[in-house]
Amino acid sequence: MFQKKSRTSYGEKMKKAWNLIITEVKQSNAVLEVVDARCPNETRSKKLERLLEKLGKPFWIVLNKADLVPKNFAEKVKAFLKENTKAIDVIFFSAKTFHGYNILRRSLKEHFKDKEVKLTVIGFPNVGKSSIINALAKQSKASVAPKPGHTKGKQWIKISSKLKVSDTPGVLPKEMLAEEWREILFPKDVEHACFLLLEKISKAEGSNFSLLYGTEPEVSEVVLEKIAGSFKFLKKGGEPDLTRAAEKILNDWNSGKLSAWWL
Repeated sequence: MFQKKSRTSYGEKMKKAWNLIITEVKQSNAVLEVVDARCPNETRSKKLERLLEKLGKPFWIVLNKADLVPKNFAEKVKAFLKENTKAIDVIFFSAKTFHGYNILRRSLKEHFKDKEVKLTVIGFPNVGKSSIINALAKQSKASVAPKPGHTKGKQWIKISSKLKVSDTPGVLPKEMLAEEWREILFPKDVEHACFLLLEKISKAEGSNFSLLYGTEPEVSEVVLEKIAGSFKFLKKGGEPDLTRAAEKILNDWNSGKLSAWWL
């Protein structure tokens, strides 16, 4: 009985978040779809892109955290997204270094000229939507935190006399792979969530995993045991604390310390 209630509550929450996004899109002139440059194809929303196409809304894809991937990979991603989406442009961005700021502002200005623009920023949890808004504003106007689910409601933020931006909560629509990311970003079972992430990283084109932890990213308790030993995550009696090791991997991924890249 309790599980059924929990699922209903979660479903209603996701429906409410998606309805909020639809409302914001309809009230906006354009959309920034923010994706994680480390795994762009898995963190873009085809459901959102279909909605934008139906409504005739122009959109830009912003590859945030571009500083965490090699240049040749980023270029390959840009070519892929330009060919497989109807985005006006695909922009490399790093909210930490401001890389891409001028390119994005210039692209928006060229498209809209001197018109007043209301722009909605949308993306999965933890892709850095609020950080991008702060980079555009050159000050902290949107609250940020290195964990998914931080933004709770809509915020219309004035960037300039011509530009207002809406920061929306991250939402995971019902799409292929979204359920896996939901488990990774909002884990109920930390070790299981970590294994889902490890499986992705083990198939990635590259990663700094072995450099960080001194072992390869295999889906195995042995990996967690090695990491627990290296960082002295021990239970009473000296037994390795696998949960703390799993939490570290997930936290390092969310903060950007851990990087891996794949399409």
